[in-house]
Amino acid sequence: MKTKLVLFSICIAILSMGATAKIKDGKAMTGNSLTEFGKYTIVNSSAPMVYENEVLDTYELTYENTNAPVRIGVLCEDKKNCKTFIVRTDEFEIQYACRNNVFGVKKMEPRFQELPNEEMELKLDKVAYYAQRVICQNKKSEDDLLGLIACYFPDLVKDEYQANF
Repeated sequence: MKTKLVLFSICIAILSMGATAKIKDGKAMTGNSLTEFGKYTIVNSSAPMVYENEVLDTYELTYENTNAPVRIGVLCEDKKNCKTFIVRTDEFEIQYACRNNVFGVKKMEPRFQELPNEEMELKLDKVAYYAQRVICQNKKSEDDLLGLIACYFPDLVKDEYQANF
């Protein structure tokens, strides 16, 4: 557990030094997840997520050591002063939320859910999940939050299911 905390601290330090590019500029954002998934790349997705007839800002996250891309949809809920990041693969889904400058993971709300809850519970690493409930407590840009998701997401999937990615 201490090793993971050290690795995540290093990842956050790397993120604060800056990724190679900002996604909003139409370029890719790259970094190292410091996990077995390896280096990551985040780009704007050509197939956006849609929620309640609203097209969400959608990103595609790929890792050098996995085959399946991860899609991230960003839902801005102004009335709650928060952003919700819907993180989804064909095999796994979870959400990250930023509320009142606290950013962390939470289980997928039923309104966003596409995969069976029982399947997600089976694949979810509960220790990593509880460790990620609060990732940071200060305001970050959307690009910074996407980078944090890229670094933290791989640990949410139990080791025995990571081969499916």
